[in-house]
Amino acid sequence: MQAKRQSSDTWLDPVSKSRITCHNITWIRSAAFQCIQAGGDIYFDQIPRTGTMPHAHDFIEILFINTGGLTHRVNGERQHLTAGDLCFLRPDDVHALAPAPAFDQAEVLLLDADLDLLLALSAYLGNDAFLHRMTASVLPACFKLDPAATTALYERLLKLNSPTITAQTRGIKIKVLLGELYARFFADDANLLMESQVPDWLETLCAAMRKRENFAAGLPRMKKLACCTQGHLCKVFQKHLHKTPTAYINELRINHAAWMLADTPMPILDIAGELNFQSLSRFYTLFRKAYGVSPAAYRRLHAARRHA
Repeated sequence: MQAKRQSSDTWLDPVSKSRITCHNITWIRSAAFQCIQAGGDIYFDQIPRTGTMPHAHDFIEILFINTGGLTHRVNGERQHLTAGDLCFLRPDDVHALAPAPAFDQAEVLLLDADLDLLLALSAYLGNDAFLHRMTASVLPACFKLDPAATTALYERLLKLNSPTITAQTRGIKIKVLLGELYARFFADDANLLMESQVPDWLETLCAAMRKRENFAAGLPRMKKLACCTQGHLCKVFQKHLHKTPTAYINELRINHAAWMLADTPMPILDIAGELNFQSLSRFYTLFRKAYGVSPAAYRRLHAARRHA
């Protein structure tokens, strides 16, 4: 049976091009689905333990678990979500909710938004890398928030859902929130490693490689710490970070070089040598690609700012 497809035309608010709903779910043994709307877009749902019907949308959806837990059936696989989990669904992901063994209830908030809002964000940032990262894997990306961040996001979503806010104001604030969430979780490698599908060993490896003595030692040190073949290492890096191990190491080196250029008097040639770049010309090429100026120009800019 083909999954039902929700349309933004009939589901989203036409002014804000978005919608926030809060669902207090109780799993029941009866076959009858019951829903009580408590005001606004707050619902108390009694759902058979067989789960909801599979469906997709033509808009994006952020699924947020505030309390409890559930099983997220998505694209033929299962994700086990608990309090603090944040799942970024793409248009046409086919998904449904089902009970988890340890939980009879769950409080779920859904932030739905027109895909055009993300495309506009991409144009504003001048970078669509986060869109590629969001859509790269078969399963939608999921991240775990700590308790304080969970409470903060929950309260923020409820305030955005208040009937006292105009649709225009709600639309603006939702755009700001979407920008924060997508930039936080998809623009920064460190946050990408929080994604629940990332192997624990990769997160541990990257944390170790962020130490100066390790990224300066380069790929041989990474292979030693990883305890796996270079082929497997490359495959995992491409899958989860969308770059090669060498590119990851060079980014760490270049960022550290920028700090040394700005805050130390060490000669540029010595910086390149200390961080084990293949040659000075290679260092210049990578630095200009990352910062848009040469190492020497970068140092002059920071020196001028200090004396301004």
